[in-house]
Amino acid sequence: MTTKYESENNVQLRKEKLHSILQKQSPALMLGGIMATDMRIANAAYKGGCRIFESNHPAMALQMGLCGATTMNEAEAIRHLVPTSRMITAVEGLRSVLGEDIFITCAAAGTFTEAQPVPFTQEDALKLAYAGVDCIHSHKSTIEDIAQLAEYCHNAGILCEAYISAYDTFGVQAPTDELLLQAIKDYERVGVDILGLCTGMIYQGQSATGFSDECLHRIDLFIKNTHVIKALEGGIKPGNVGAVKKLGFDILVMSTALDNICQDATEHAVKEVLAL
Repeated sequence: MTTKYESENNVQLRKEKLHSILQKQSPALMLGGIMATDMRIANAAYKGGCRIFESNHPAMALQMGLCGATTMNEAEAIRHLVPTSRMITAVEGLRSVLGEDIFITCAAAGTFTEAQPVPFTQEDALKLAYAGVDCIHSHKSTIEDIAQLAEYCHNAGILCEAYISAYDTFGVQAPTDELLLQAIKDYERVGVDILGLCTGMIYQGQSATGFSDECLHRIDLFIKNTHVIKALEGGIKPGNVGAVKKLGFDILVMSTALDNICQDATEHAVKEVLAL
């Protein structure tokens, strides 16, 4: 690489942007789903105060109607088929409509543990950086994959976001206290900039239940031992976000719960119009 200065400078600028947002909102909301793939809804979220947006390929699969998928759970099996060009378009749209003060993190084919082996390359990271992305949102299942991804991100001058899970493939699986503590150390060692904990309720939206005592214990352990920016994903909804805000995270990730609200409101409005 012959771009060490430019890469490091851009990484620093993006860290400063994120810290500026977190100084004003603590914790801040990271909104994905329909709110980061449809620019009209994104603009409404921005007007409501959101400054962190997560465009991701399963949400894009739903926007496309890819393979007939209508839910995020159905999109899991086919999200790797979404062309990276579609994610570039989403990032360009967010940046054009909402400006430079928002922080954009983006997932694309290969940044999750996919149904089929799909590479995410250095070129992909550079293309997304040129489109205006600040960070790559990932859910990989091995520290080796995360280490490679973090290198690609930093070479492209952007940040790397990754997650720890317990029993699913939305992060390196660390179901015990010992494995959780080791995973935190491993992620920080390879240079992850935003480290998140998955609750096991990703994509459950408004139907998500409350956090179990086991989950709350893991959250406490995670908060006390993580030294980078901390995020929580899964099961966060309007009904519990007030309590979740008190847990000590820097970022709360919400997608499906608000998507459910948008869909329900649309259905209700159309029924009302037809009933007039």
